[in-house]
Amino acid sequence: MSFYATFDAMITVPKSVDKEAIIERIKDAFDIPEVWTDDKTESSFDLWFGEYAKYDEDSIYTFLAEIEPYTISGEITYTGEDASNWRHVFDSETHQWMEQEGYVAYREDGKTIHESMAFLEELAKQTRELLSAGTSEPER
Repeated sequence: MSFYATFDAMITVPKSVDKEAIIERIKDAFDIPEVWTDDKTESSFDLWFGEYAKYDEDSIYTFLAEIEPYTISGEITYTGEDASNWRHVFDSETHQWMEQEGYVAYREDGKTIHESMAFLEELAKQTRELLSAGTSEPER
């Protein structure tokens, strides 16, 4: 399965891994032009990338399986063309990549759904009253 998605990723691997080889492998798997690196400690380095590119499930899963033995930590988040959200997170206890799906739930300033609905209903009521009275600015 392949389609376009936005990627945002950071993976930490030990310095014993061939940095140039893993960078090329990431570019191939994710069909992206650039991967950035940063020496995190004396024994590891970070790889990060973000791009809007083709998401090819087979090549990404093959890549994750290949680097799994060398991964210290990592997270790759995706947003699909249809606004779906998911990510791969490296579980350091099991030493495996896990896929998680996500859904966005919006809340206004930490209010409950009922509080937000009551606020919107009151705002709509005030707006209707002001429009019928010929005023243009509701109270906040």
